[in-house]
Amino acid sequence: MMKCDIKTMIKAALGLAVVIAVAYATLPAAREWIAASAPFLFFLICPLMMAFMMKGMQSCNNEQKTEKNQADTAPSTPLARHSPLED
Repeated sequence: MMKCDIKTMIKAALGLAVVIAVAYATLPAAREWIAASAPFLFFLICPLMMAFMMKGMQSCNNEQKTEKNQADTAPSTPLARHSPLED
């Protein structure tokens, strides 16, 4: 499960900065578009991270419910069995 904290946001922003820098260096034909869209991408990092984290939390919650349902329907076995040698 992902946590929404400042460290995660900083890591995402640094990752985005690296992707933008690499794209700027390797795609000279798109440099004008990259330079124009980079501020908007950094502005959108917060809502996008929130959406991805909420989606991740929802899928994690669904997995936990499935595991719990499987555990509830599993047949129970006794913890200790009586051995015939003990008689």
